[in-house]
Amino acid sequence: MKPNRLSTKKHTLRFAVILSALVLTGCASTQSTTSSTSASSASSTVSTVSTSEESGADETDSTGGAMNGTIGSVIEANLSFKNKDFYIDYSTEDTVKIDLSAPKEADGVKVSGSTVTITEAGTYVLSGTLTDGQIIIDAGDEDDVRLVLENASITCTTTAPIYAKTADKVIISLPENTESTVTDTVTGTDGNDELTAAIFAKCDLSVNGTGTLNVNANANDGITSEDKLKITGGVLNITSADDGLVGKDAVLIKDGTVHITASGNGIKSTKSEADKGYVYIGGGTVNITAEQDGIQAETSVLISAGEVNIIAGGGANGEQKTGNAMFGGAQNTTTDETLSTKGIKAEAALDITGGTVTVDSADDSLHSNDSMTVSGGGITVKSGDDGLHADNTLTIEDGTIVVEESCEGLEAIDLTINGGTIDVTASDDGLNAAGNSVDGGFGTAGADTLTVNGGTLTVNASGDGLDSDGALTINGGTVYVSGPTGDGNGTFDCDGVFTINGGVVLGTGSSGMLKTPTTDSKQNTISVSCTGSAGDTVEVKGADGNTLVSAVAPKNFTNVTFSTPDITEGETYTVYVNGTEAANETCSGVVSGATGMGSFGGGPGNMGGRAPNGGMGGQMPNGNSDGITPPNGNGGTPPQMPGNTSDT
Repeated sequence: MKPNRLSTKKHTLRFAVILSALVLTGCASTQSTTSSTSASSASSTVSTVSTSEESGADETDSTGGAMNGTIGSVIEANLSFKNKDFYIDYSTEDTVKIDLSAPKEADGVKVSGSTVTITEAGTYVLSGTLTDGQIIIDAGDEDDVRLVLENASITCTTTAPIYAKTADKVIISLPENTESTVTDTVTGTDGNDELTAAIFAKCDLSVNGTGTLNVNANANDGITSEDKLKITGGVLNITSADDGLVGKDAVLIKDGTVHITASGNGIKSTKSEADKGYVYIGGGTVNITAEQDGIQAETSVLISAGEVNIIAGGGANGEQKTGNAMFGGAQNTTTDETLSTKGIKAEAALDITGGTVTVDSADDSLHSNDSMTVSGGGITVKSGDDGLHADNTLTIEDGTIVVEESCEGLEAIDLTINGGTIDVTASDDGLNAAGNSVDGGFGTAGADTLTVNGGTLTVNASGDGLDSDGALTINGGTVYVSGPTGDGNGTFDCDGVFTINGGVVLGTGSSGMLKTPTTDSKQNTISVSCTGSAGDTVEVKGADGNTLVSAVAPKNFTNVTFSTPDITEGETYTVYVNGTEAANETCSGVVSGATGMGSFGGGPGNMGGRAPNGGMGGQMPNGNSDGITPPNGNGGTPPQMPGNTSDT
């Protein structure tokens, strides 16, 4: 076990203030409470999204779909899209056509040299080429201005090519089979205000349609709204000198395909108010390659549908890495301590309820400065630091999570697994509950908790497999943990009480830091000295010859620790390696078998108690389709659990 690295990370009072404000904000959607066991935490479930962000009797909210997952209140009260946010056929509307190659004044349109200013609400169809010019929207505060880009090309060498100065909302529509391009050179100004994007709006901005928009932001950001930025369609190809998409109030993506190559952050929302500063992805495809964070939100991030692919900071093998090299973590190889290269980063809450998320990041792949919840979808990450990290609570309710590469796989002060399928490969600890500021020194139990209530958990760790600075509790699920080959770490490690009350548990590994649960556990555990090599099949059978659990060990091991509901006092259980009997032990109580070092703070069976506290060293199988076999209770062939398909 390594020292408390989390306690050195930055925590501020501001996050607590934000969360308090979220609770006071309230929610308009239907909620229910879910829980798995007494150790699981309650969470808000959203069935519909009905809160309107805009007034207008001629418009209706058009989201309304089931979210089926937990989300932060900061997002829940503000998820709405209006009909005007989506593409509408403009051929039947009264429109003003503007040929940018030779712009002329018309109703609502003023022309001064190469500057075209739109002064009234309406739909304006832009085509042709505007060289070194600018489109300005300077309408009324309650006006909606729609720009239809029909193969338009707008370049400017002195300021933002498209500048929405005054309006209630600007809508950019991309008709089918069209391709338009916006290119800037320098960051423009308007008085004391910087126009920090190629498309810059001081009001709400929506992009829709099925056509293509190329944004070449050579000066700064690609598309920025100082209010909400919504994307409901189109193909956006954005290359930016800094950030790709910025919505200071929020960025909401419902559909479309977004490709971002950014020298800064891919997508960012910056306001810190309780109902602002969030990013929502509820559909479409988002591909981000960013030198810094892929997605960054000042408050929260919610992904409920769609496909998100992120490479941040050059990926897991990039230069910006953190961790403690002494304990197997990656060293910080950059001199810029403020540079953040996380895949997805939220200050308050990060919730994934659906969709697919793939991240390759130099720093944490998924990171929250407070809480994170995964209740659906599929997540695959490679990280130069942590796979999934929350400074406070990390809860897995459902979904599929694969951490292919990481320093530590999952990390939080309070880490709870209630369901889902989780496969972790880590160069240090697989799962780590640490970071509570009241923790003591080495061997002193803190208030941190690691709890497994359900799901299927496969851990391949070179450090501790499951590690808690406080309590470690397994109440259910299927758990296969392969820890280090060296004796300086263990398969199971905690500074508090270790209990197994249910589930199917198998560990293979080294013997130096063996640790088994205390006698307060409600389920029997057996630990035996047993030698095997990488690739060997480990199988545990009862006296009747039935297999209780089995797996392929990816590394050499000297100990096997197992616990299932079928282990009965007085019965003898045999461990086979590649079909040959390697060890056997008779269950004599809650903990039986080999002895080991035990834990520094815990109950009976610790500090040299008869049975070691689970420390095993062996890494999880890579590409193994056998995995763990739970008991079937009827003498038949037990089903095989999925193995770890990650590369070490």
